[in-house]
Amino acid sequence: MNRLITLLAVASLSVSAMALDNTQAEKLNTFYSKLTQKNLANSKLTVTAEAVMKMLREKKDFILLDVRTPGETSVVSLVTDNTVKIPLENLFEEANLNKLPTDKPIVIVCHSGARELLAASGLQQIGFKNIQIVKGGIAAMAVANSVKNAPVK
Repeated sequence: MNRLITLLAVASLSVSAMALDNTQAEKLNTFYSKLTQKNLANSKLTVTAEAVMKMLREKKDFILLDVRTPGETSVVSLVTDNTVKIPLENLFEEANLNKLPTDKPIVIVCHSGARELLAASGLQQIGFKNIQIVKGGIAAMAVANSVKNAPVK
C-alpha cells in the first residue's frame, strides 16, 4: 500500500512538472528580463498626459486605447475620434484585437497606469510594435486638460 501511495505521488509530481510550458516561460523571461530599471528609465513606452493632449489637439493619427471598465468609462469618458474602448479583461479576444491597427501608434490609458502596463506588455508580446502608455493614466489626463491643452472642436 505504501508503495502504491509513493508511486501515485511520484506520478502526480511528474504530471505537475510536465504541465509547465517551458517555451512560454522562456519567451516571458526574454521579454521581462529587458525590464530593468535602466531600460525603463530610458524607455519610450511612457508618454505624458500633456503630450497626448497635444497629439489630440494637433489631430495626430493614433489610437487612444481605453482599457478601463465600462463602469469607469461611464463616469469619466474619453470622447475623441481616436478613442477605442476595450476593457482589459476583453482586450485579447480576437474580435477586439482586430479593432486595433498595426500600422499606427497606440496609446493606452486606464485609471492610474497599472492596467496600461499589462495591456502594453501583452500587446507587445503578440507583435504590436508602436505602443505607449499614458504616465499616470486618465487621472493625469484630467489634470492636463485645460483650455490651453484641450483639443479644439
